[in-house]
Amino acid sequence: MQDRCVILVANRGFALSSSRRFLIRRFLDRGWRVVIATADDEYSHALCDDGAILEPVDFSRGGFSIARDAVAFRRLHTIYRKWEPRLVHHFHAKPIIFGSIAAQGTQPKPVTINTVTGLGHAFVNGGVVRSLAAAGYRLALRNADTTVFQNRDDLELFVTRRWVRRSDTRLIVGSGVDTGRFCMSEFDSSARSGAKVLMVGRLIWQKGVREFVEAAIRLKACRPDVEFVLAGEEDPIHPDAVPMNWLEEQCRSGAVTFAGYVRQIDSLLRGADIFVLPSYREGVPRVVLEAAACGVPTVAADVPGTREAVRDGETGYLVPAKNVAALTQRIEDLLANPERRRAMGRRARLLVEGDFDIKTITQCYIDTYSAVGVEI
Repeated sequence: MQDRCVILVANRGFALSSSRRFLIRRFLDRGWRVVIATADDEYSHALCDDGAILEPVDFSRGGFSIARDAVAFRRLHTIYRKWEPRLVHHFHAKPIIFGSIAAQGTQPKPVTINTVTGLGHAFVNGGVVRSLAAAGYRLALRNADTTVFQNRDDLELFVTRRWVRRSDTRLIVGSGVDTGRFCMSEFDSSARSGAKVLMVGRLIWQKGVREFVEAAIRLKACRPDVEFVLAGEEDPIHPDAVPMNWLEEQCRSGAVTFAGYVRQIDSLLRGADIFVLPSYREGVPRVVLEAAACGVPTVAADVPGTREAVRDGETGYLVPAKNVAALTQRIEDLLANPERRRAMGRRARLLVEGDFDIKTITQCYIDTYSAVGVEI
C-alpha cells in the first residue's frame, strides 16, 4: 500500500486537528490511507471520525526523557514498517528528529517531509537541551527530502548553522486559518462602555504571560473599565509552566480575568477589541492570525514568527520582547483610538484573506509534495 499511504506525525492530536484537517481531508478525498501517529486524545479521535487511522505515540513533552523518548522512537519505527507509507510528514521537534531517523531505516524508504513549527523552550532558554536538540536536527534533517519552515528567521538559523541545506528547504508561512469560521463580528464594540483586551496562549512564561499581566496592572489603574482576559491551557509538565497559584493571585487582585481553556476560541476572539501576544519566540502564532481574521488588531513582541503575522502600524503594533513599558503604551494607544483599532482590524482581516487562508496554505503543501514526486 506504499503508493497510497501517508503518515502524519505530531506531538498532539490537537495540532493535527486544528491546523492540518483540510490537508487530511484532501488526502482522504483522493483515496489515500491516512495514518496519524500522535497522542491518543479526543482530537485524534475526531480525525478518525473523518476517516484517518490512529497509531498512538506518546511523545514526552516535559523535556528529554531517555526512556520515554526511546520508546517513542521504537514505536515510530514499528509504525513505519507496518504501513510502508509512500510519504511521512513530521510536525514539531521530537516527531521530526525521531521520525526522520526512523524513516531512514524503513524499507521501502518513504518520502520524508518535515515542518518546523517553532523552536520553543529549548531554543529560548539555551543550555544542554538546546545543544541536544541542535544535534538531533542536524542528524535528522540531512536525509529528509524537504524541510518546511514557517518563518524566515528559523529558516536562516538552520541554514547558517548547517543543520539543513538551503536547497532542501521551503518557506510556507503559517498553518492557515479557516476564514469561514474565523470572521468579523457584526456587533459594534464601540456601543459598550469598556473595552476587552485579550491574550490567548499556553500557560508558560515564554508566551509572555508575566508581561501581559504587568501591562494589565498598569493600565487598570487609569482605565478601570477595561477588561483584561487571559485564556489558555495549563501545561504543568512543561519546564517553563506558569504556577497556578501565581495566576490565581493576579486574578484576585482584579487586574486580569482567567478564562481557562476555551474551545470556541472564535467566539472569544470576536468579542475582543485588542489582542495581545508578548511571546518570546513563535513559529507563526496561529491565534494572532485567527484574531486578525476576526478583525481584531494585535499588540505583540517583535520576535521571530510573530513579526510574520503582524504588520507593524498597519494591522497592529510590534514592541521589543519583554518590554512591559512599550507593550503598555501600544495597548493604551489602541484603547484611546477606537477608530484606529477598527481600521487596523479591517486591514488584518484582508491580510489573512490574502496570505493565510487555510485553502491557500493547504495548496502550498500539496505543491511541496508534488515537487518531491508525490501527487495527490
